[in-house]
Amino acid sequence: MRTFVVNERVAEDHHERASSPIDPARCAAINKLPPDVLLLIFHQVRYTIQESPDGRIPTIGQDDTHLRPSYQHPTRTYFFSELIASVCRHWREVMSTTSSFWTHLVIWIGEEPTPLSHIRDHLAWSREHLLDICVLSGRPLGAPYSSAMEKAQVDATMELLVPHMQRWKTLCMNVLYSTSLPLPRIDLVGRADNLVELEQLFFDNSAVADAADSSVIREFHTPRLDVLIMSGLHFRESYVKPFPRHAMPTWLNEVKILGYGAHHPAFPVVDLLRCLVSCEVLDDVELADLALDLSYTGPPVLPPASSWTPCVCLVGLPGNIIAEYHRLLDYPFAETISYTRCTMERPARLCEWHSLDLNEINSPPSLLSFLLLGQNRFSGNEVSFTDCDGLVPAVLSFIARPLLGGALWPCATVTRLTIDRCERFRSSHLREVLEARRSAHAATGYAEQDDPGFVVNPITELYVSDCCELDPGDKEWFDANVYWVCWDNWWGGTASQHHNWPRS
Repeated sequence: MRTFVVNERVAEDHHERASSPIDPARCAAINKLPPDVLLLIFHQVRYTIQESPDGRIPTIGQDDTHLRPSYQHPTRTYFFSELIASVCRHWREVMSTTSSFWTHLVIWIGEEPTPLSHIRDHLAWSREHLLDICVLSGRPLGAPYSSAMEKAQVDATMELLVPHMQRWKTLCMNVLYSTSLPLPRIDLVGRADNLVELEQLFFDNSAVADAADSSVIREFHTPRLDVLIMSGLHFRESYVKPFPRHAMPTWLNEVKILGYGAHHPAFPVVDLLRCLVSCEVLDDVELADLALDLSYTGPPVLPPASSWTPCVCLVGLPGNIIAEYHRLLDYPFAETISYTRCTMERPARLCEWHSLDLNEINSPPSLLSFLLLGQNRFSGNEVSFTDCDGLVPAVLSFIARPLLGGALWPCATVTRLTIDRCERFRSSHLREVLEARRSAHAATGYAEQDDPGFVVNPITELYVSDCCELDPGDKEWFDANVYWVCWDNWWGGTASQHHNWPRS
């Protein structure tokens, strides 16, 4: 409370003096300020960078424990401390006395690498604090530098970092060549007991992987690892091939496996999934651009009575891999499943879902497959389309009527529809969908999902942006018949009428 009152008075005093003439006699060069005042200024500057502008208040007298973890922050590659410390020697000396400034280490690799002496200083000045480390490769301005040069720089950097492994909280590496990255359990060995996030990515995936000798697999203890982001190439070598002799990290919550080319050794999808399903608390999975081997034809990999419930994002995968993914997991229920730039030209059974996100699907048949083949009568409440050229009038017409025989409507239980940047339909086509579903629902006496006579839900929430013009007649119908509507800058619906909310 005392800090709040002081800050309030400081803010009021600043407001009163803002329009007053500045007295030159009371001004001083910043380097003439006492070190403790400089440190207060530096702390405040860091706060303005690490926190969003919304709700920002003066923080004089507070510490930095309230700031969000840097590994969750979008500006984590912003090397604040080094930028401030590089202004002059005096500032660097002042900052070096406060260890909390040096918990975030950004190391550049490439044509203008971070001097090793700066890394040593950073590690020393951070003292016992946990470290957020980013190793980044600057994209070459001219001809790409050699993989040998990059690997030598990475090796020299890791030689300094590895003795401090127990202090690693995050290690995020994004380099040019795949061969530059140190592999967990092969190159990274030891105890990283405080490591929360491990990210290893690269730009150039052209090199063909040499299979790692399984005899060199050693322990890399990461008992607190929460987030793992890496290429399929390195995930296969470090985690899939040693499994189950070396188990996956116990508390892994999020996994992103990004990219595995067909020029690499065969990577069976069954091996990948056996590894992933062993992670008992996994909540989020992303599999992107993976050329996986489908030669296995045996039973599903999930043990009896087990379930696979993480939110799943599949990116750039063909239909045969997607179909085998769902088969090997015995068609699990997904709270949220997302398909981005995926294809599904030949129908195949898919998992059921509560929320379905379709992104950059340009083929109408693929779009219909994802809509229709992962549902039953009682699954699915939300569908969103983003940048889908496949969302054409014929697709909308298909979900505006029951399937052959009239017993089952497509996406029968869906009540919320979101469409963003899809430009190949008109508002009248969307109105036909909502009107048909509303009429069919009314014809059953407004039967709910648990009622024996249930047929289809009406769409009660509609969100459309950057798609097409909203026809005035369609706007009037949506306003009178849909509970909540937001179309670009207009919003309306019966909810705003019932509650007398202000309307745009």
